[in-house]
Amino acid sequence: MKNFKKVVFILSCISLLFSITFIVQTYAKYATSISGSSDINIAKWDIIVNDENIKTNSNLTNVISPVFPGNSNIASNVIAPTAEGYFDLAFDFSQVDVSFDYNISISVNSNSSVTDLVATGYSVDDGLTQPFDSSQTISNHVNYSDDHSAPVNIRVYIKWEDGTGAMMNNTDDTLATLPDASSQARPAIFDVTVSFTQTPV
Repeated sequence: MKNFKKVVFILSCISLLFSITFIVQTYAKYATSISGSSDINIAKWDIIVNDENIKTNSNLTNVISPVFPGNSNIASNVIAPTAEGYFDLAFDFSQVDVSFDYNISISVNSNSSVTDLVATGYSVDDGLTQPFDSSQTISNHVNYSDDHSAPVNIRVYIKWEDGTGAMMNNTDDTLATLPDASSQARPAIFDVTVSFTQTPV
């Protein structure tokens, strides 16, 4: 009988140990936690204009090169009344992950010696020339899903207006060629503003 009580006591102790171990493991399962993080790629917004990234260079002055081919009465790469020329804007949208709109506006700079510089038209990728004047903007919508492997080339045609509609008369035209008070040449200057705006959701 004594042995029987000892056996029962030992079995009870073993049973108690198993029960405690089982309870601890059960609670440990419910106390287990896990953590981590998720990386989300941010949409690219690397628009290139004439080989300049607009995020790192917001001034296009050094990348816009007007061309005046000249004719039988006007030398090339200078302007005079009636001179016609153009400048090019090459847009690279290959590193853009959102849809957006762009607007191009052209105006005569307030410091320009010639106030009769006007935009007369533009073409996209050597297409047909669209009529255009300096009070308008060149606008377009670009879908991110479109093929952007090739740049978009916009050519804007400009002219020194003379005659009907011109603000400068012959005397003004002549004065535009004279240097300023410090004997510095006064250039003809036009401003080009290009804005890009992501399309709202």
